[in-house]
Amino acid sequence: MKPTTQRQASGRFCASLLAVTALLISSCSYQAGAQVETQVARPSLPGMPSNGEIFGFIQDITDFGPRRTGSEANVKTADYIAGKFKDFGLQNIAIEKGDTYQWDAKKWGLDVDGTGIPAFYMRHSFKSGNEGAFSTGPDGRKAEFIYVGDRKDLKGLDVKGKIVVADVELGEISMAKIRLGADTVYDPAKTLGLSDRLDPFTPNNYPYNMASAMEGGAVGFVGILSNYFDSNRFYNEDVAYYVSKDLHLSIPGLWVSHDDGETLKKILEAKPNATGRLVLEGDVKKVQYRTVVGFLPGKSAETLMVQSHHDSGFMGAVEDASGVSEVLALAQYYGKKPAMSRDRSLMFVVMDSHFTGYEAHEDFVKKNILGAGVNVVANVTLEHIAREMVVKDGKAVMTGQVDPRIFITSPSLIDLTSEKVEQHDYRRSLVLSTKLFDDEEGLPTDVGPIHLRTGIPVISLISAPVYLYDISDTLDKVAVEELQPTAVLAADLLDSLDKVPAEKLGRDKQ
Repeated sequence: MKPTTQRQASGRFCASLLAVTALLISSCSYQAGAQVETQVARPSLPGMPSNGEIFGFIQDITDFGPRRTGSEANVKTADYIAGKFKDFGLQNIAIEKGDTYQWDAKKWGLDVDGTGIPAFYMRHSFKSGNEGAFSTGPDGRKAEFIYVGDRKDLKGLDVKGKIVVADVELGEISMAKIRLGADTVYDPAKTLGLSDRLDPFTPNNYPYNMASAMEGGAVGFVGILSNYFDSNRFYNEDVAYYVSKDLHLSIPGLWVSHDDGETLKKILEAKPNATGRLVLEGDVKKVQYRTVVGFLPGKSAETLMVQSHHDSGFMGAVEDASGVSEVLALAQYYGKKPAMSRDRSLMFVVMDSHFTGYEAHEDFVKKNILGAGVNVVANVTLEHIAREMVVKDGKAVMTGQVDPRIFITSPSLIDLTSEKVEQHDYRRSLVLSTKLFDDEEGLPTDVGPIHLRTGIPVISLISAPVYLYDISDTLDKVAVEELQPTAVLAADLLDSLDKVPAEKLGRDKQ
């Protein structure tokens, strides 16, 4: 399977694009034992589900298990969302299906010089570009190991026939530079600092070092997550396109945590020519994505679109059961209101294929916006209602704060969004223009591929906590106290958008 140009760009929506989000929102001064800041009374909205009710949606969704596209949990989640849409009175409910490709590992392991090293599969490694099985064989791949440090370019090193062990250093983000680009920074308690923060979403020395290892004839790659918190359960995106748009990481790869990496390096320091075994078996197969769509009619066919996505790598309480819960809360709230109470129709969409290639998004645009001609005049996308984590001395530390929020907003909607953020006392928020993002790559959010193809004006809320692609994204990471306030703010934005003339909303430049 060779990704299309569109998929190559969309493959970065979870990596470089979330990285841009992280750049914009994720830095804050570390405070030991920090507590959630006291806030003034915030606007309420009768009929909006409570924090507990919205959290109940998240609990239901995470109970299905990891919602990887094509899995049983993914199917159950789509059915659950469609069922809720029906309960809430939505019309023309559909689960739209199409093809995407899922990389999956069934067996993996690592031992060096007789010592077993805990490891986790590196997604999108051992990939020839075609669907089908991959395997290191019944006995694994046996070879000499070589430690190369944190080098990005391995030229000059003899790695042929060897398994390369490398320190993968994730980049850091300068909040000071990012804040300069924000139209609005709403931080009345001044808890957003200027310090750098770890960025696990964008390539730094990886995958360049792995590509260089392949070029030198290496037969395997072990990436030590040297400045990540102590975990190897990193559900990485396919970032090979940063090296070359046609590159596939064709050798098997595994992740090792910082602490286990230290053990591995000590073995290789004591015995530089140590041999061992790397095991990786799995396949790349065609699966069906499931996008859930439902409508509430208004006085006109002009439509406001409300969006998130339901697939995840692990439990995905924040990524993105929390976003789905906001869509469900809004569907429930508006489902109680008569059609004549709003000028425009509402379309609620919960996407899939966020982790496989964004085919669901591309097909949705072709079928429903460019094809069927649903007249979408604006989009509100909601993702990641998260508690903040920082990495300090290699350890994960929860700060007690809500993770900073970014509103990536079309120029025509910046003033409205900024006004509502302040009215709702929605703290630790930044409002940034869609103009800040590269036209060829799109926005760093789930609406990115749709905005890229249509220029529909958007208000896209997202956070990018450090644990977002990790197995540690569990229920305790959800900022429960922010669930209803987020839904109330989103409803206020939608009600305001309902009254803005289409010509004033306009279109972002395509």
